[in-house]
Amino acid sequence: MLNAVVDAYRRTRKPKDILWNRFVARPLAAVVVVPLAHTRISPNQVTLATLVVFLAGAAVMAFVPGWGALVGSAAIIEFSYVLDCADGQLARLKGTSSPVGAHLDFLMDELKAFALVAAIAVRLWFPAHDPRWLLEGLAGLGIVAGAISLTTFMRRPEYAAATGAAVSHGAGDYGAGFDAPAVPARRSPLARMVAALEAFGRFVVHYPSHILFVALAGRIDLFLHAYVFMHAAYAARALLKIGRSLGRPLGPAPGGSP
Repeated sequence: MLNAVVDAYRRTRKPKDILWNRFVARPLAAVVVVPLAHTRISPNQVTLATLVVFLAGAAVMAFVPGWGALVGSAAIIEFSYVLDCADGQLARLKGTSSPVGAHLDFLMDELKAFALVAAIAVRLWFPAHDPRWLLEGLAGLGIVAGAISLTTFMRRPEYAAATGAAVSHGAGDYGAGFDAPAVPARRSPLARMVAALEAFGRFVVHYPSHILFVALAGRIDLFLHAYVFMHAAYAARALLKIGRSLGRPLGPAPGGSP
């Protein structure tokens, strides 16, 4: 069994991946993939199951008080992410990867992000019924939805055609994995600082890497602040990029004056 798990991990891992996936999530996902590989269960069914598991964890987080329930809900959410890795690994193992599967996976990730913000806001609101937590939750839902919508727009081939940008296929479990931006040989101190901030932002948004540790520390409130703020920063940057890209012409219109 162990040899089969190791072999499945080696055959389905991504060449570009974050440390949490490489050393935690994907090895655990390989344990799930091995028995599923000999069944009729499809990767898309596993993708749908990730949402069911996640919503169970979100419900515990939102409505069950106490530190133990908080840690337990984070553990359920982590298990959902292991399944999220397993669907892509199963597809690669069976040779059934498809564009619609990737889009379904992204859709489930969107729904999970909404459920996570809502669950944390409700949990923080319950003890004292402080309306500020609900307001932050509502604002967070709007910000996360906006950031995801901007991501979807910038991945459209129409946007790439209008701006001359390369078509983006996303990150995470799409394509070759978590693509790292090209790093020039020499960078100014400002460029290095911006790159470090972007790396930190990606870490915060990728909640499976740290939500369990935040729950163990009992500071899910700090997680909510950081998660919403980073999505807001990303949305602002995406809007500026879209404004710059679509606000200037690529060249003279066909049949127009030179």
